Amino acid sequence: MTGELAARELEIMREPRKQALCEGLDANAAPRGVEDEIAHVTSILVSRMRTLYGLSQSPWTEKARWALDHYAVAYRYHEHLPVLGEVLLRAKARSRPKGTKASVPLLADGDAVFCSSIAIARHAETIGRGEALFPKDRDEEVVRWADLSDRVIAAGRARVLAGLRVNRDAQREALPSFIPDALRGVFAPMATTAALFLGSKYDVPRDPDREAEEVLRPAFEELRRALGGRSYLLDRFTFADIAMASSLQTLRARKGAALGPATRAVWENAAMAADFEDLLAWRDGLYAKHRAGS
Repeated sequence: MTGELAARELEIMREPRKQALCEGLDANAAPRGVEDEIAHVTSILVSRMRTLYGLSQSPWTEKARWALDHYAVAYRYHEHLPVLGEVLLRAKARSRPKGTKASVPLLADGDAVFCSSIAIARHAETIGRGEALFPKDRDEEVVRWADLSDRVIAAGRARVLAGLRVNRDAQREALPSFIPDALRGVFAPMATTAALFLGSKYDVPRDPDREAEEVLRPAFEELRRALGGRSYLLDRFTFADIAMASSLQTLRARKGAALGPATRAVWENAAMAADFEDLLAWRDGLYAKHRAGS
């Protein structure tokens, strides 16, 4: 949810090893943007093109995109708009397992819908090309690390939503880019509404700092022990590395992340990050080797 979010459908065709291209936006697109997000639901729903729905600042979305890109899978990207895009999201996720919330990332590939980053990564492995991220003899270990990363990101999300409710600049950055700069201050409360909506939707804890301390610190201490100075959690690069590297955004976002300065600030847990600089360096090295240019 940065200045890079596009009006209407922000759609990016990700081709193997090519930079994504965004549609240009005009300064008068704000009214059209909201209307199109609602009125064009039908055309989006019937589209057969492989499409990833996500939030650009979300580590969950990053895990899915990293896996798709690793396997050189082409896809269109649609930036989800919390609250405004909820009807579309629920419609796309109508085949999700009973009792689960409609959430992003979500990959629609023909008639098939994949509703989590790990499900998307597994699907990418079946249709793409590249070294397997889920080695058959280590699959349970990969899943365990993926589950741990989900718990870490959930705890980090609670801190971010709390920060977004009080950080006016982060609210401005969180707005869709079809809202002109001159009106972003006026519309900033929309981001607060979205934060409150997401907090309710995901039942975030009332004390996010305590939750972060109780979840993040032991998880990252476990990661440090498991790595033991090595490059990878297992014997080679797997989805376990993608999952845990992405989760480290809950301490500090990487330099190349498409986040505005205020959004970067609400993600940062400076006190805890200082205790895990070695893991942040590991993450940055992983990105340099396996996700260069992202």
